[in-house]
Amino acid sequence: MISAEYPPKWGGVGIVAYYLSTWMAKRGHEVHVVTRKQSIGYQSSHENIVIHPVKWLRAPMLFTTSFGRNAVRWIIDSKIEFDIVHVQSNMALLPERCYDELHFPLVSTMLGTWRGERSTISMRNLTPSIAAANDLAIMYLGPFFDKYEDLAMERSNGVITISLSECRALKERGVKNRYDRRIHLPVGVDVEEFHPRNRDPELKRMYGIPAGNKLISSVGRFAARKGIREVLDAFRLMYNERKDITLFLAGWGPLEREVRSKLRKWSMEDAVKLVISPSHKEMQAIVATADLAMFHSYWEGYGLTFGEALASGTPCVLTDVGGAPEMVVEGTGKLVKVGDVKGQARAALELLEIEDLREWGMKGRDHIVNYCSWEDISAKTEEFYRWVIEDPRNNGGWREDFEKCP
Repeated sequence: MISAEYPPKWGGVGIVAYYLSTWMAKRGHEVHVVTRKQSIGYQSSHENIVIHPVKWLRAPMLFTTSFGRNAVRWIIDSKIEFDIVHVQSNMALLPERCYDELHFPLVSTMLGTWRGERSTISMRNLTPSIAAANDLAIMYLGPFFDKYEDLAMERSNGVITISLSECRALKERGVKNRYDRRIHLPVGVDVEEFHPRNRDPELKRMYGIPAGNKLISSVGRFAARKGIREVLDAFRLMYNERKDITLFLAGWGPLEREVRSKLRKWSMEDAVKLVISPSHKEMQAIVATADLAMFHSYWEGYGLTFGEALASGTPCVLTDVGGAPEMVVEGTGKLVKVGDVKGQARAALELLEIEDLREWGMKGRDHIVNYCSWEDISAKTEEFYRWVIEDPRNNGGWREDFEKCP
């Protein structure tokens, strides 16, 4: 497993690598995780998982290929006869020669693309921070790395695409997999860690919230393209309509100072509870205790936090990006268009009036359990591995038990 992130350094890529490795280990496989060297150590979850840190160039964008190149070098030098190599792309990108040097079948998961990322970044996003430097690199260096993403799609023996929106985006690029083996398979959600039983009746008392208030959660990075400004604007409109609501804004990021400034300006510091860099347990409790979750991402490859909220039994009001249309089905929440702040506020207020809102939440959980629990996704991934291993060039043609990327 080649992954640029691995816990305790969390992030979308790290979460996917961690849970997929864990479930593959539970299924009896020996998993070697090759990841970036980091000073904070690593969090292994199973005795069948071995973690191998490698060096990488600490520079925006350039880290993707330097890490990919060093990961492949470690695999070759290890002399281990791997059955398959799985690259979590796009934070790990392989130069072309790596595909020739590796003598093992290779699967790439397209967790997102730099083209997609930069489509939602503008100078409006940038604040004086390290994150701003990364965003500038994505905006201006990103186009030079598109070719490495194209290589992943073209040269891999199998490609996993995590949402139908990404299937469409990759199709528009016109790059075909040489083995005609690109499947649609969503990212898994840990439906036991994110569960309605995490609901904490003491949460309101701990934060000094009136017992009768409705709770709304929004978890994610405080960044412009995650829609943090729009979530605040929508909540402000809602708060003007009714005062018995409280927003839990949990996360971290470059816009934290701006968020605090707006709350002071609007005199809404009591109505919005900022929870900076919450622990995993705190986040689970906040998401499960909330009556409603709100997100306003401008772009997502998938949107793990959406599925985690639904798995916790919490209905969602969110933008129709990434995997949202596949996760939020009828009776589990509402989708709005990107930028429609008034529409999001209106939809959220309408849901808060529903007496059986918890039933909506449980319907959402049932859908996530059936659609993308890690138990099922890991089993499908294992079967995909077997197909690739047994027929790396796909000479046998398409297998109908997999969903072809449209």
